[in-house]
Amino acid sequence: MQAFPNTDPAMHAQLAAQVDLITQMQRHATEALGQLGELNLRMMRQLMDDSVKLGRALAACQDPFQMGAVAMRESQPAAEHWRAWQSALMQVLSSGGAALARDANNGSWQAARGAGDFMRGGAGGAGGAGGQAVHAPA
Repeated sequence: MQAFPNTDPAMHAQLAAQVDLITQMQRHATEALGQLGELNLRMMRQLMDDSVKLGRALAACQDPFQMGAVAMRESQPAAEHWRAWQSALMQVLSSGGAALARDANNGSWQAARGAGDFMRGGAGGAGGAGGQAVHAPA
């Protein structure tokens, strides 16, 4: 494969800005996925512990008519764990979305500046007279 000639510094800056943007977005996405994995593992462990406690409480119940009350009493910690998991999930998702939006906004401004420099430049993107691009409105 033939290498692309590096003749225009504005085009090089534009490509570098795009690569930086993609790298930052990838880093934030990877961090968010790691946090989600840890959160889900913690929730799975808590649910396993809650189910073991529920099973032991039901096995220790002597009166069969009291099993419903025991099950309701022992299921309360599991419901609290679900609520905590949902809250932590929303926090991870919102912080990840905010970081991605911030990086996309910063990267889009850098890309727009680089594209403007490339379009104003005399070499590379200009095909018309006076350094104007052929497809740009006059």
